[in-house]
Amino acid sequence: MNLIWFRTDLRVHDNMALNAALEKGSVVGLYIATPKQWQDHDDAPIKIDFWRRNLEALKQSLSELNIPLIFFQVPDYKAVPEVIRGILSTGQVESLQFNAEYPLNEARRDASVITLAEDHGLYARVYHDQVLLEPGSVLNKSGSHFKVFTPFSKKCREMIYVPEQFQIPSQSSSLLKTLAFIPRQVEISDIDWPEPNAGWEALWPAGENTAKEKLEDFSNNAVSRYKQDRDFPAIEGTSTLGPWLNAGVISIRECWRHATCMHSGEGPETWKNELLWREFYRHIVHHAPHVSMKKAFRQELDNIPWRHNQNEFKQWCEGNTGIPIIDAAMRQLLETGWMHNRLRMITAMFLSKHLLIDWRWGEKWFMTHLIDGDFSANNGGWQWSASTGTDAAPYFRIFNPVTQSRRFDESGNFIRRFVKELSSLESKSVHDPGLLKPESYPVPLVDLKFGRERALAAFKN
Repeated sequence: MNLIWFRTDLRVHDNMALNAALEKGSVVGLYIATPKQWQDHDDAPIKIDFWRRNLEALKQSLSELNIPLIFFQVPDYKAVPEVIRGILSTGQVESLQFNAEYPLNEARRDASVITLAEDHGLYARVYHDQVLLEPGSVLNKSGSHFKVFTPFSKKCREMIYVPEQFQIPSQSSSLLKTLAFIPRQVEISDIDWPEPNAGWEALWPAGENTAKEKLEDFSNNAVSRYKQDRDFPAIEGTSTLGPWLNAGVISIRECWRHATCMHSGEGPETWKNELLWREFYRHIVHHAPHVSMKKAFRQELDNIPWRHNQNEFKQWCEGNTGIPIIDAAMRQLLETGWMHNRLRMITAMFLSKHLLIDWRWGEKWFMTHLIDGDFSANNGGWQWSASTGTDAAPYFRIFNPVTQSRRFDESGNFIRRFVKELSSLESKSVHDPGLLKPESYPVPLVDLKFGRERALAAFKN
């Protein structure tokens, strides 16, 4: 049998490792749950529950192809090789196929498994399924990796070739009897999943069909106005495909195909640029492993005198800063497990600049609450906002959240949706209530001019 190890690639369509395994013969699917590792990586309960529901859908899809999916649970990545060793010791495995993951702990885990497979004389192959181009293949004229997004994206556009979607071969016979004697297997229901929440499923339904429908809907409707609408949180102007894309329920290639096959225009091209930002941050994590160790990409900026004010951080987390757009965004995150991308930048810059609180605190908070929390993109976005990362905003570029609010939520509809205390205020005052502030709404946590000047001084020194 040929073993495919599923991780963040929970689909049967356009899956490079699965397709390769099926071409070799009979296939068995494997999923190894690591609850302690999830905790150590700050994975949000809503995201882990999303994995569970997509695994259930994947199991059903695989069964229709006569492919069994077996489950194991161990605490963390260090215990994964022993699971693989136990399966290989049966003498039934001909090859091991899986798709690469790029953060440091994942890369080390995979290297250990590859070494183990080779020690058993087993064919093991890793595929770069999460990206359009393999990390290490996109280099500048000096042969180094790109540290700035714009030339990276230009080079990618010159190199990207996306083939037609793989056709899924069928498997003729089940291997369930062969698998029955492999020890330590568990049922999916036996895994230590977080307590489910009915609201999560309603907001974020699982399955490839759901992802495909969302992609089709976005392609047929919102994408034509993506450039104009994407920054306005009260408008459904983005794809919101992040949860399905990051769990691998839909492939990055399928998204690129849709964008490429659309009528030309600013909307599809702008969306392709956003997909390349996702690509860029994965390449950065591969080339700069120190960012996986809570280090600034620009390591000379690890000496910024960050404030570690627990009370102010708590107010930011809870959406009680007294800055309406910040509070609306943070409450959206708490209520839905998701935040609009423009708001991720505004809230991150407010925390790291106006409050001068360590960006790593915010990075962790986002990861513990986002359904689409992805280490590469989350770390990259936070370091961009904090001016510590690659392609970072210059330290003197500090978004004024009130200005941003008036520009991107002019009517105040988004604010009123999540900050109920301000629902009666007119559009002119909802962004900065001042003396019109209801007693139930907090005073601003910081004077924005003071916060800006404090941040500038900290970075200059």
